[in-house]
Amino acid sequence: MRIISNLIFLSSLLIGLTQCGLKPAGSNESLIPSEPGAGSKTISVYVFSAPWCAECNRELPILKEKYLSELTSEQQKRVLVSIYVVTGKTAGQVATQEVADEYGKSLGLPFTMLADKYYKTYRQYFEEGNAIPAAALLDNSKTIIQLYEPGSTDLDDLFAKIKQSLN
Repeated sequence: MRIISNLIFLSSLLIGLTQCGLKPAGSNESLIPSEPGAGSKTISVYVFSAPWCAECNRELPILKEKYLSELTSEQQKRVLVSIYVVTGKTAGQVATQEVADEYGKSLGLPFTMLADKYYKTYRQYFEEGNAIPAAALLDNSKTIIQLYEPGSTDLDDLFAKIKQSLN
């Protein structure tokens, strides 16, 4: 009987935690949809980056500034940005979540930071090479809206397409 009551307590505790809208540290993705935008169209932005990449370190703060200044708070809830860190602190190292988290904190990024070990996610969008920065803009169903080839992302174009896609 005690086991059953403990299981019921734990279940209600877990349900309560997920319904409070808590999210992982550094994430801009809620665990449950927030009102009033629940069910609204969402856009995903995947950016492929690394701590040693000079162009990435120039581009990511601009991405953050444009995200915070050009999108309303309601739009920000519908634009889910994930930064995929493709290597460790140097080009030859394998990506780790610890490095991804440190990288996001060092740039003060409000986005989800993920380790992309062995370029696994990168290869879903870019067939050859491993040049960064690169980005993919995806709709609700994860269908590609636009790929930004490795080298440099046109952030003005990216945000124009985000706003167009949210309508």
